Amino acid sequence: MTLSQYTPGPAVAAPPVTDPFAAFTESFTPKRAVSYLRVSTREQAERGGREEGFSIPAQRDANKKKATAMGAMVVKEFVERGVSGTSTNRPALQAMLRYLEEEPGSIDYVIVHKVDRLARNRADDVTLNARFDELGIRLVSTSENIDQTPGGMLLHGIMSSIAEFYSRNLANEVLKGMTEKVKAGGHVSRAPIGYRNIRTLEGSTETRTVAVDEQRAEHVRWAFSAYAEDGWTIATLVDELNRRGLTTVPTPKLPEKPMGIRQVHHMLTNPFYTGVVPFKGATYPGSHEPLVDSETFAKVQTILGSRLTGERSRKHDHYLKSSVVCGGCGSRLIVQHSRSGGNGEVYEYYSCGGRHNKRTNCNFRSIQIPHLEDLIADL
Repeated sequence: MTLSQYTPGPAVAAPPVTDPFAAFTESFTPKRAVSYLRVSTREQAERGGREEGFSIPAQRDANKKKATAMGAMVVKEFVERGVSGTSTNRPALQAMLRYLEEEPGSIDYVIVHKVDRLARNRADDVTLNARFDELGIRLVSTSENIDQTPGGMLLHGIMSSIAEFYSRNLANEVLKGMTEKVKAGGHVSRAPIGYRNIRTLEGSTETRTVAVDEQRAEHVRWAFSAYAEDGWTIATLVDELNRRGLTTVPTPKLPEKPMGIRQVHHMLTNPFYTGVVPFKGATYPGSHEPLVDSETFAKVQTILGSRLTGERSRKHDHYLKSSVVCGGCGSRLIVQHSRSGGNGEVYEYYSCGGRHNKRTNCNFRSIQIPHLEDLIADL
């Protein structure tokens, strides 16, 4: 073959030139990790009189040891104290996701003690792991051998499904236990004003009962008797009860405070005072001492029903206003109103101010003000 007959083949790309010093430096640069810790209940978070109980420090130690074994260092920690894993709308989890997205590529691992610390249902687990994949982050469990191999991914899916089963089964078992306790005459939540929750410990067995709070019970009895005479409104009843010194029951997080219209209305409509326990739309005979007879209670309900519009349309201040924030994005919650198309009654809600003003992409849904106030009162 002559030179003139030669046909050159396709050009071969030269191998990329690598910086040996950069590769050497990278090999000695530790990977970066964030550590996520969670316990489900406040009791777990405060067990043993310690601010973090026992579970959180144990998770922290395990996560740090795992990071060291992988040649990584924990650069930030996110702690969820007393928050259920059944929803991703958790303050520390949302803060972690924002942190990871603000500096993409800077974090290599998210370390958890078990996959159920991160998510308690399969759908949330898939969503979170898809986001980690997009950011180039690997999820690491200190107690489960999950990795990106087919076997590891299968194990991850199995463990996530087991976590979801455990969560749902636990909820069912708790509900069954609560129902059985109520059927036996017990009470499963915070006692209403006029009663006290009593805990007694015999050996390793804790018994929870309800007893009369005599200091407040006399005011409760008077309130029912007075309102049954049909000479009072809730507003005037509130003023008189406050003059007599009736206050809400203090909690570790909230001091006692004067009674408000909502609290008194709730008291007057609560059949618990007649000796029964309302639970899940039904009532059961209670083992506690009644403060009000059934006849007086029925009279009060009749009067309340005849004054439904007038009594409920009164404006009352919301003591939580300006002091509660959204757990999803940290924006302040704002008061909003909506009117029912059926009876024209106005309902009041707390909504995320960031979402309302379109400053954030928060997906927090509104919550009725009385419901949130009840949740706070039960803390």
